[in-house]
Amino acid sequence: MSPEVLSLIGILVATAFFIFGIFKGYHVTLVSILAVAIVAIFSGVNIMTALTDDYMPRFAGAVSSYFLMFFFSALFAKSLGDVGAAQSIAFALARLARKFKGHEKLAGVLCLAALQAVFSYGGISVFVVTFTVLYIAKDLFQQLNIPWHLYTCGAIGSSTFTVAMLPGSPQLTNLVPMEFFGTDAMAAPVLGCLCAIFCLVLCVSWVVFQLHRAEKSGEGFEPTGTALLRSWDESKNVQEYNLPLLKCLIPSIVLIVVLNVVKAPAVVSLACATAVSYLIFEPKNILKNLKNGALTAVQNTNTALVALASATGFGGVVAAVSGFDFIINALDKIPGPPVVQVIIAINVAAGFSASSSTGQRLALELLGDRFMSLGIPLPVLHRLCAISSVGLDTLPHSSALANTYYMCKLSYKDAYINNFVISVVCTLLTAVFCGILITLGITF
Repeated sequence: MSPEVLSLIGILVATAFFIFGIFKGYHVTLVSILAVAIVAIFSGVNIMTALTDDYMPRFAGAVSSYFLMFFFSALFAKSLGDVGAAQSIAFALARLARKFKGHEKLAGVLCLAALQAVFSYGGISVFVVTFTVLYIAKDLFQQLNIPWHLYTCGAIGSSTFTVAMLPGSPQLTNLVPMEFFGTDAMAAPVLGCLCAIFCLVLCVSWVVFQLHRAEKSGEGFEPTGTALLRSWDESKNVQEYNLPLLKCLIPSIVLIVVLNVVKAPAVVSLACATAVSYLIFEPKNILKNLKNGALTAVQNTNTALVALASATGFGGVVAAVSGFDFIINALDKIPGPPVVQVIIAINVAAGFSASSSTGQRLALELLGDRFMSLGIPLPVLHRLCAISSVGLDTLPHSSALANTYYMCKLSYKDAYINNFVISVVCTLLTAVFCGILITLGITF
């Protein structure tokens, strides 16, 4: 057996172990280090070398890249909670949901998804979205007694149609193909919109099914929300705020405008939005709120960032061994129709890298020229690559999932099924649907 194949086996075993350990509730850092040891043994690499030369640089790189963004994201979210804006938005959404008699819980989940979609399509990272909507979602789900594990159904708005299907999305998933194909963010708008509608129908159907199951079993916000309640300050005595909705939305509007119109960095945009949040609501209590908010923000940042960095470190070790090169090089030999080749290649790369944008970049660096020679119009190829990348990128070793679950105090056992169906099954089916539409001649 060649060293490359043995290394590949190690990657597969380590990934399976990673998934199993996470599902059993072990901390992601411990699981990632043990998974690194498995990869190193199978790849003939010294374990300490793998940890010091590949794991830790990626770990430190994640902390360096995301700490400020995570901190200001968490501080912004805390500011919305401190001044009552988050609660007011939650109660407003709850009132809106209650207007759909008999379907209040479905409307509540879809309100959360819509809120995440607005942030996501506005260019805000999925990591930032988690911090920003958590305070709103917790109160909304409590008000409507929606099972807390269905919070992960909000991925409809942050991990599917807004990042890969809708034309014009500012998310990296939609921007990476531009570098290789010379296209723009509006590539194949009709094809993208049709795929977005198809994906939404599938995702909403899953939410309906899950809510029906919860109703039959009598499940409410708890027990999956119990851990969150225990960690929440005065969570059982939530005050009902009734601040003007437009005023509550001003900080988020500032965030979107500064980020997308002024084109300021995410950290600057978040800092501006946080300042506006404190200034327009409680200017006399800024120092008091800032002191308490910063403490909570640091705690939340450290928890989430360690989870993210651990998963990223594991990915760095995988990318450094010969088995990963074997995988990438094998993508060049995929048989079948052109659209099938693209769908498989992009998904495999995204799955092993646990990132839609990284997976696309890896696959296109190797296979971009081949893809362009397949006869698929470049705008269509752009859209197909973007959609294909949001399938297997959401396997359990995804750093975005680790961040979300730690922040929301959810277990993989309770919540991952929602991410798997919405962000893996539904998006994979959408990629197939996209391929069918292209074959039928819808190339615009």
